[in-house]
Amino acid sequence: MAMRRLCVTILIFSLLQLSLCNPDFTALLAFKSSSDHFNSLSSWSNSTHPCSGSWLGVTCNNGRVTHLVLDRLNLTGSTRALSRLPQLRLLSLNHNRLSSVVNLSSWPNLKHLYLSDNRFSGEFPAGVSSIRRIRRLVLSHNNFSGEIPMNKLTQLRHLLTLRLEENSFTGTLSSNSSSSSIYDFNVSGNNLAGEIPAWLSQFPLSSFARNAKLCGKPLGYSCSDGPTKTSKRKRRVSDALILVIIIFDAVAGVGIIMTVGWCCYRSMSRRRTGVHREMGGSDGAPRERNEMVMFEGCKGFSKVDDLLKASAELLGKGSVGSTYKVVMEGGGVVAVKRVREGLKRREIDGLMKEIGGLRHRNIVSLRAYYFSRDELLLVYDFLPNGSLHSLLHG
Repeated sequence: MAMRRLCVTILIFSLLQLSLCNPDFTALLAFKSSSDHFNSLSSWSNSTHPCSGSWLGVTCNNGRVTHLVLDRLNLTGSTRALSRLPQLRLLSLNHNRLSSVVNLSSWPNLKHLYLSDNRFSGEFPAGVSSIRRIRRLVLSHNNFSGEIPMNKLTQLRHLLTLRLEENSFTGTLSSNSSSSSIYDFNVSGNNLAGEIPAWLSQFPLSSFARNAKLCGKPLGYSCSDGPTKTSKRKRRVSDALILVIIIFDAVAGVGIIMTVGWCCYRSMSRRRTGVHREMGGSDGAPRERNEMVMFEGCKGFSKVDDLLKASAELLGKGSVGSTYKVVMEGGGVVAVKRVREGLKRREIDGLMKEIGGLRHRNIVSLRAYYFSRDELLLVYDFLPNGSLHSLLHG
């Protein structure tokens, strides 16, 4: 009995010493105390170590917290306590109600930061120049305001993703740099103004939509110096004339639609037989719509937006494209290969149909693919044991 008491005493003393010596332990408990008002982090106990594997969303390396994924846990308040986690590589707090973000210089080793769909406000987080290893920076769907520090962001050589859509940022997108490593970019739904820099014009129109004062390629209209008295006098078409043109076009359009509809009806009534063969036959031209094509066993997502909004971690880059580990909102994990080679839709559909039908225990199954003019996304089952590269190089 005495020996058992001694063992228990030693164990308690060891845990106490561990908590006192490990700053990550106290930082996480402080964050829980200030932000977890609904007990979503009940597994975070002061009687266990954060790196024991029992703490929700916590991953460690060499006894230090490196990954923290706490999406959709109804967390509120500030992230100030997390500033005491200097070894963080990945921080994901998507879809909570957090309202205060710390200086980014607290996380010098950070590579992935996901803070979308919260209540963060104020200017762009300070200290962005200190996170030199950052690859993905997602601050979308918040209440950030002020100017975007494009000069500092373009100096981050490893930055691949910058998503700032649906905030209240103002100012311009100009910077001293004429290029960047960024290939996933979105600032739609803000209050930006001025001309889009040439190096950003490679991104689609959707990346800049809903910015009333933004102009230039790819928005389809050039920038001007603003209306002056001279330009107003020289305006070729008055508002009244524009209204007349719109009404005329509308009437003409209705007439054309009725005519085409009547012709189509007559044509279809004459060729009613064989319609199903034309619509369902395999000899037709491939569809040109950008849509997700899913194969047997695909679950956890139904459209490409589900993948783009999910937490993602870069696994590796090759000559063809990059591979990511994507954690879906429902908890499912897939591997996504992003290919940017210029391939034709007809070639892609045929090849993907053959690959998607392959089923073998030694072949990773293709679950879905998405093809657009700019890229090809291949969705595979995720194998948690890692890659040959990670086994060889750590």
